[in-house]
Amino acid sequence: MNLSRTSRTTPGRATTLGVTAAVLATATMATLTVTSASASASASASASASASASASGNRAATGAQAHAGAPYAWATRRGSTIGIYGIDLHGRGFTVGATARMALFRDSGPRGIPVWTRDVTARRINGRPGGAFDVTTGLLDCTAYGYPKDSTVMVWDIATNAWSNKVRVSTGCNRSLR
Repeated sequence: MNLSRTSRTTPGRATTLGVTAAVLATATMATLTVTSASASASASASASASASASASGNRAATGAQAHAGAPYAWATRRGSTIGIYGIDLHGRGFTVGATARMALFRDSGPRGIPVWTRDVTARRINGRPGGAFDVTTGLLDCTAYGYPKDSTVMVWDIATNAWSNKVRVSTGCNRSLR
């Protein structure tokens, strides 16, 4: 590739090429640093990657808001004083500031099509890595009444196109007990 051509391109393309070159150079430096097993050098390479991306004004180039681990979700039973229990859904490891979509799939429902969804914005919560959330779903927790788990809840991190683990819950209180 002839680098002298870059000066004859449009300013937007020259900036894009410059940012791409800076990101690739930083990634190469980080790979070499990690391979040599030097933790402090790895941290400084990561810091220089963030600095070069913010200096160029391209925040999306580093993915600094995404969490390195897989998204994780879990459900809890919301307490009740009148005997009606609900499901609260919690998550961690999602992209901070991005939308996470919760989806409920019934075992007896159409395969792959959610019967309930809700969007939530992941935010920082102390003690949890990455973006996290706590949501009161409005769904009944039927395990409190002896019903088997008949549904699966999963959460999709839209920014990284990653799905959480499967969370088994019971939402079919109108079905007969098995």
